[in-house]
Amino acid sequence: MKILITGGKTATALKLIKAFDQASIILGDYGDAPSIKVNTYEFASLGPWNAEVLAHNLLTKCLDYGVEVLLPLYEAEIKAVSKSLLLFEEFGLKVLVPENPLLSSTKFTNWCVFDLGEMIYTSAAIPVENSSDLNGVYSFDVETGSFALISIADPK
Repeated sequence: MKILITGGKTATALKLIKAFDQASIILGDYGDAPSIKVNTYEFASLGPWNAEVLAHNLLTKCLDYGVEVLLPLYEAEIKAVSKSLLLFEEFGLKVLVPENPLLSSTKFTNWCVFDLGEMIYTSAAIPVENSSDLNGVYSFDVETGSFALISIADPK
């Protein structure tokens, strides 16, 4: 499986690599990208930042790189892609983003990854009772059971 994680030059994206240990990972970011390729991941440029065509650009890059799963991290990408989920599905691409994302500045220490309600990775044990509406990467509070969709600020 090949996964494109955006925000590839950020610590958040680098942290997510361990959630997909059996996948080929492309860490994509806007502007210049480091020319680093190791066994578990490689970097790729997503071109210049253009907020007007984010979903189209990401779809094109996924097709160009043979990506099967897209994990957008920038806030504007999450909003744009969540409105275009049907288009990505028509091209056979899975997107790890909820249909109606609620972006929040709340961040918890622990984090987990959901694929259509199924937890595929967690940094700490957490009892999950109703996760059917979760899709993407979330931080969570073990004590309260609160989840917050992880996103990063858009590049300037």
